[in-house]
Amino acid sequence: MVFKIPPFLKSGDCIGIAATARWVSAEQLQCALDLFSTWGLRVKVASNVLTPNFQLAGSAQERASGLQELLDDDDVQAIIIARGGYGTVHTIDLVDFSRFVKQPKWIAGYSDITVLHTHLNSLGVATIHSTMPISFPDATEQALENLRKALFGELTEFASVEESDVAEVSGCVIGGNLSVLYSLLGSQSFCKTSDVILFIEDVDEMLYHLDRMLWGLYRAGFLSNVKAIVCGGFTQMKDNTKAFGFPADNPWGANERAIIRSMADRLQVPVAFGFPAGHLSDNRAFYLGQNVTLKTVKGYPVLSYQQP
Repeated sequence: MVFKIPPFLKSGDCIGIAATARWVSAEQLQCALDLFSTWGLRVKVASNVLTPNFQLAGSAQERASGLQELLDDDDVQAIIIARGGYGTVHTIDLVDFSRFVKQPKWIAGYSDITVLHTHLNSLGVATIHSTMPISFPDATEQALENLRKALFGELTEFASVEESDVAEVSGCVIGGNLSVLYSLLGSQSFCKTSDVILFIEDVDEMLYHLDRMLWGLYRAGFLSNVKAIVCGGFTQMKDNTKAFGFPADNPWGANERAIIRSMADRLQVPVAFGFPAGHLSDNRAFYLGQNVTLKTVKGYPVLSYQQP
């Protein structure tokens, strides 16, 4: 698949803020408004972003309409989702992407926004995996700077922070939150392409759930296209032990790295850990739906992009 690369931003452009899952308050949004201003960007906020409907930012239709108004606004050159949580899947079939595919713009976010990433990547449009406005106050400087670089077309590589020697391989990097990827199996939003470098991250999952999800992807045939696995944060992972509130110690017997490495060994593909992305304060931006080369540079695994 040949992916479309949306136009990069320049000073004076407008970035939209949408909410396809949970809502945010005006106070929670202020940090993003201030930051985008320092980057020389104007901001438009979708009409539903501040609208609470229990956890969600309005009804499914209101959330879809909020995203649609930014997608169809020619003044908006990129869109970042305010926060994740859960709920984007309610909206994905209510949004018309036909105009967007012809004139794509950058969509940024992570976690539940994996629904948007995989759907848009399946339509042949590249996206940005990144921190979101709700997390800006706690994000590291490098996480925010990587987002700026990604939006402005200055990001050429994404490196692990852990030393490792991985075999060089090229492919299209896709993926996101593993739980969300798993939930999309069999849907039209699931991105099917060859020569995949699969990025995965997750949070607050049982270790055996991680094993089950990988096996689900494997048995569905998706992992047959994978040339390498790159891993972000796997934070707050749990096991069936007293330490996590269970009445007795009955551990799974392998941690997240051992589980992922076991699947990589089965696939006979390289695996690299320590990429600073996911449910971390150091959640650095990088591109999904772009061709990259994974290689070891000065002892660290690096995804190298070639921008048009």
